[in-house]
Amino acid sequence: MLGNQKELKPFKITMLGPSGVGKTTLLTVIRKQMNSAVDVSELRLETGHPQKPGTGFETDQLLQKCLEELEQLVKSKGYIAQGGIGGTGEPKKFYFNLSKLKKNVSSAKLVLEFQDYPGGWIAQEENAKQVIDYIKDSSVTILVIDTPALLERKGKHHVAVNQSEIVQQMLLRAFSEDGSNKRRLLIFAPVKCEKYLRKGNQYRELEKGIRSGYKSLIESLNSEIFNNISAVITPVQTVGNVLFSYIDEIEENGKIVTKFWYEKTNNHELAPFDAEQPLRYILGFALKDALDAKRNERLDLVNWFRDMLGLDEDLKMAIQKFGEGCKKDGGFTVIKGGHLLG
Repeated sequence: MLGNQKELKPFKITMLGPSGVGKTTLLTVIRKQMNSAVDVSELRLETGHPQKPGTGFETDQLLQKCLEELEQLVKSKGYIAQGGIGGTGEPKKFYFNLSKLKKNVSSAKLVLEFQDYPGGWIAQEENAKQVIDYIKDSSVTILVIDTPALLERKGKHHVAVNQSEIVQQMLLRAFSEDGSNKRRLLIFAPVKCEKYLRKGNQYRELEKGIRSGYKSLIESLNSEIFNNISAVITPVQTVGNVLFSYIDEIEENGKIVTKFWYEKTNNHELAPFDAEQPLRYILGFALKDALDAKRNERLDLVNWFRDMLGLDEDLKMAIQKFGEGCKKDGGFTVIKGGHLLG
């Protein structure tokens, strides 16, 4: 903390998913598309925690490297046997801060902290406990889903690729063990979904696949004991010009290896679509939670409430305006807890 300046408590978000599913890719394209999306709502989005020197540079460096890998992936010709970038080697916190576009650098800010980690952790007992703690400590969890694995061949590869049984158990354990009753938002974020959102009403198959592939989790969340949890589906076309093509099962060293092949369009530009939508839902949820907390005198539950409520009215209005841009159709669905959203 700098001098006598009040400490800014971050609003915490945890990424959830196994290795290779696209957690870091999603963060990268969220940052890229937010650059244009925030201008419309008069918000300024910057990297880093204002009170933690070096975090902006670190976040910029990490996301720029990922962005370059994605751009190179799109520019190369032909087919590729993966739909994203290399995985995260160690746990990382990505910081962003939001402020009013036309105010000075010392104006009110809302700090967002995204927790990322190696996807392999969820299958390792000790590290899985740490991921569960991340979820407990966060107000939002983004469950990243490999869409072709979910939908192709009637979901034959869903459990293996998305580790769906493990992540459902982790989420239910984290939510059940948390005794604070604080409000939470769970975002189902299907990625690599370009193919399924460009053909008529095929987006309906995406919602159906999620409700089926995560049936146990969704049914449990509909219990009264989880009335504090809202759940939504926000598909993100992470690359835009790379579409799933087919699955190949080949033998390598005596084992059957499954490869997902993607075909590139004639447009060799990185063009993510709807990548800012998860953040729209997050900010709408956060602002409503803070305002409801003030009315119900719940300020003792989460420290960041005080920071959110201390924001000037211009910033609150800008965040509210941005949150109002949440899509509600075409694959975007509120599964439960719509009353908790902005």
